[in-house]
Amino acid sequence: MNFRRIEWIFLIAFIALDIFLIGAYYNQNGVETEKDTGDIRTTTSVLRSLKDDQISYPKKLSTKEEAGYYIANPNDDYLSTKIDQLGENKAEYSKHDKKLSVTFDKKIKLSNSDQPEKTLDEVIKNSSLVVEGNKYQYEPNFSSKNEVVYTQVVYGERLSSEEGMLKFNISNGYVIGYSQTYLQDIEILREKKKTISQKRALIWLYQYNKLPANSKVKWGKLGYTKLLSVNGSTVYIPAWNFAVKTEGSTIYRRINAFNGAVME
Repeated sequence: MNFRRIEWIFLIAFIALDIFLIGAYYNQNGVETEKDTGDIRTTTSVLRSLKDDQISYPKKLSTKEEAGYYIANPNDDYLSTKIDQLGENKAEYSKHDKKLSVTFDKKIKLSNSDQPEKTLDEVIKNSSLVVEGNKYQYEPNFSSKNEVVYTQVVYGERLSSEEGMLKFNISNGYVIGYSQTYLQDIEILREKKKTISQKRALIWLYQYNKLPANSKVKWGKLGYTKLLSVNGSTVYIPAWNFAVKTEGSTIYRRINAFNGAVME
């Protein structure tokens, strides 16, 4: 085991201890888990409270515990080294946010504006148009009429942060270009461990007062999310991400899938 790996393990252990102590504090102050004594009564009571507060949510909330890793990648400029492969397409790289911006030399017409992925699933396979496009999947929940979003898939889960996103710009039924971020040389820091369930994550968000009254939880998905940056690298962990529709806007809530801590 190399020194860098040992250094990461000690860092993660320290973070885990901090989060454990925070979780213990919340539990002592009335935040309950599904596995407490009377967990069925607790869950039923919380779901009833959600209804009383006029908070609606998907009918089928999963109780399955998933699994994931602590992972890290270097804060490098990998995308900047791939610009030449894009040929005549205009490409610019921002070192500040590690983002590649591309304007197509020839606009690409969508075969169906209501299902843009039918065209873009082929576009991302073309390495002269998109760098590492085969590492991304269409994400309808983040997409709109003018911007179609693909997210990078890492160890079977999507990335749910600005890092690892491919955003296509759409104008009048044509794809005119995109912006891209990408995680390269991803390293697993610790062995795979279980996550909390989707239902438990939603219950904890409510108990942390992170779900406003008179709102609608549109969806909740598991994905890798940025935890912290240190020593020239960024650490990611699985997190449950929820889209909550309130009057006039949609807000996003995120909760650490390993321990239930809210991530701002």
